[in-house]
Amino acid sequence: MSPLHPILGPATQLGFVVRDVEAAMRHWIEVFGVGPFICMERGVSQPPAVTWMRGRPVTVELKLAFGFMGDVQIELIQQTNDAPSPYTEFLAAGREGLQHFGFWAPDHARATQAVEAAGYERVYEIRVAGQDLPIIYYQSPALYGPMLEIVPPKWRRSREAVKAAVDGWSGAGEPVIRIDTYADFIARAGVTFD
Repeated sequence: MSPLHPILGPATQLGFVVRDVEAAMRHWIEVFGVGPFICMERGVSQPPAVTWMRGRPVTVELKLAFGFMGDVQIELIQQTNDAPSPYTEFLAAGREGLQHFGFWAPDHARATQAVEAAGYERVYEIRVAGQDLPIIYYQSPALYGPMLEIVPPKWRRSREAVKAAVDGWSGAGEPVIRIDTYADFIARAGVTFD
C-alpha cells in the first residue's frame, strides 16, 4: 500500500486541446486503437452557456469528443470561436495536446480548498443551470504541469453514461458516434443528477 495520499484521488480524465478534433480522433483511433469517440458537434449546448474566465463572462463555442483508454476518459477539445478561455490561451502559447487532468472529486469543497492551498489559481468556471457547484479549471503553479479540472460529484453520472455508450458500441461502422450537443447526449441517455 502506498503511503502517498493524493489530494484529489486518481485523475479520471485527460483533456487535450487540439486545432482539429476530426484529425485528433483519427489519430487516437488509428494509432492508439482508442474508440469509439462520441463527438459533440456543437459543444455543450446551443446556444452556448456563459462561462467565466478569470471572473469575466465569456461565451466559448466548442466541438468536443470523448473516448476511453481503459477507465481514463480522453477528452478532445476544439474551440471554434476566439473567446478568451484556457483553450485559446493554451493554443496561443504555441501548444497543442494535453491541457488538463480532470478529477471527479467526491468532496468538491475539500478538493477546491486543497488545490488552492497548494498554490493553484482558479482560472475558469463552468456554471451549469440547475447545478449548485461549478466545474473549475485551475492553473498549475510554476512548471508543475497541466491545468486541473475539478468536476462536481453530480457529474459522475454523465461520465458513466459516456462510458456506457462507448462500451456499448457494436464495433460495426464508423468509430465516431456523432451527436449535436452534450446536452442532447445527456437527455438521450436519461442522465439524472442527484
